[in-house]
Amino acid sequence: MASQEPLVRFYDLSGPKCWSPACWRTRYAINYKRIPYECVKLSYPAIKPTCQKLLSPTWPDDDCTVPIIEILQAPHVAKNDSTPIAELLNERFTEQDGYPDLKLVEETKKHARDTKLANRAVYFWICYDVYKNALDPDDGSKEFFKRTRELDHGPLEKYLEKMGGSEDAIFEELKVQWVYLKERMAKEDGTGEPTYVDFYDASRIRWVEAANSEKGKRLMNLYGDDTFIKLMNKVKPYEGGDGSL
Repeated sequence: MASQEPLVRFYDLSGPKCWSPACWRTRYAINYKRIPYECVKLSYPAIKPTCQKLLSPTWPDDDCTVPIIEILQAPHVAKNDSTPIAELLNERFTEQDGYPDLKLVEETKKHARDTKLANRAVYFWICYDVYKNALDPDDGSKEFFKRTRELDHGPLEKYLEKMGGSEDAIFEELKVQWVYLKERMAKEDGTGEPTYVDFYDASRIRWVEAANSEKGKRLMNLYGDDTFIKLMNKVKPYEGGDGSL
């Protein structure tokens, strides 16, 4: 796969490792579909000019986000936001042409709405850890991240207080919010074909792990069973980070 000419250029966030949950979803999607690609890392300050270059000179500030993909074959197109990207990949790289179809992409839109509270809990739990551990220290990302996040909720080190003030409170919230995942994985053995919903859920685990490895270990044992082990086993074959599997 790595020797093939790339068909997609994937713009990921910079950092020591892939950490953004939205970018993880696109990485999983491209690897699952076995599309040859190249990866470009963007700093936070580079996101807006890149969106305006690839998408539109007047692209709205609020929509200047990663991931972004460029399809390098005619008709050339660029798109950002992970779920619209998944839809586009299914459109352009079809089963008829030998590319596996991403399943449950449309259902993931509802899934994202239904799990909004869980995403919020995780965000406040690890936001300071993302700042400390997941960002590139030399490309302006840390300064950008701190400044923009603190405009919303004050000092990053105080974010945990926004969700009950303790890690235990976050865990109790997640136990409730993620019971659908516990129930789903109880019916599986971790070896089945993953869907885009699986990639959506797994991306949040990778987010926590990249921000704080100890928190990642604790999260994997949220229910004291193999729920998360089975989920991550399902998606593991699709974690290649450089355009190869």
